Amino acid sequence: MCVKYWEKDSVMSRKDKVFESIDPVVRAFEFNEGVAHVFDDMAERSIPHYKDVQEMVTTLALTFYQEGSRIYDLGCSTGTTVALILEGLKEHGLSDYYIKGIDNSAPMCKEAVEKLEGLNYDPDRIVIQESDIMDETIEDASVVIMNYTLQFIDPFHREKLIRKIYQGLNHNGILLVSDKTLQSHTDISRIFVDNYYNLKRKNGYSELEIARKREALENVLIPYPISEEEDLFKICGFEAVDLFYTWYNFSSFICLKKG
Repeated sequence: MCVKYWEKDSVMSRKDKVFESIDPVVRAFEFNEGVAHVFDDMAERSIPHYKDVQEMVTTLALTFYQEGSRIYDLGCSTGTTVALILEGLKEHGLSDYYIKGIDNSAPMCKEAVEKLEGLNYDPDRIVIQESDIMDETIEDASVVIMNYTLQFIDPFHREKLIRKIYQGLNHNGILLVSDKTLQSHTDISRIFVDNYYNLKRKNGYSELEIARKREALENVLIPYPISEEEDLFKICGFEAVDLFYTWYNFSSFICLKKG
């Protein structure tokens, strides 16, 4: 499904070299213009099975989408998920839809709009908005997506955000969350992380790049153990919570509102 988008996406040719610098000062990671420009390559080379997860998210979103309702992509980055869902809606012959992608990074939003313009999107039906997702009102939603977004939210604010999403979802609506996660045992966590860094090496990242990005993400990306993340969703009201994908220290959750 939606293979055409991957085939024609030219921005994948922009290679991520953000952490090649030998500058002795490693600044905290942020989604600035330099990152946004190469984000698609960064995501594909840094997130295990990135395309597969995106395809799974798209399939689940289209399965649970209720025609005439809203789809929210919170932390939409460069609009890849929105683009895939748009193509899926077209393939299914659906025309009564509204998708809102939200990101607090202006450069990311700019990249997202440019990507969607290449797909001849309808700006009345798809909106990319630069704002803080904590300030966004969720309403009449059948699908809410957070791909590698919740891990960047202050842990003190996560419950408030998930409760707001639950309240804004329609009956039988879903929340799809993908995140980096922790394991319950430190020895297992260490092995999983080692395997993850091996993947990054296979994907062309140097030891310097891996080390510098790890330092830049410290106290910026804060993962939860899988069990703690599942408990968060359940505490906030979701009646059904399941994993639909996992790879070592990366996990994807589907949360269903039945009430």
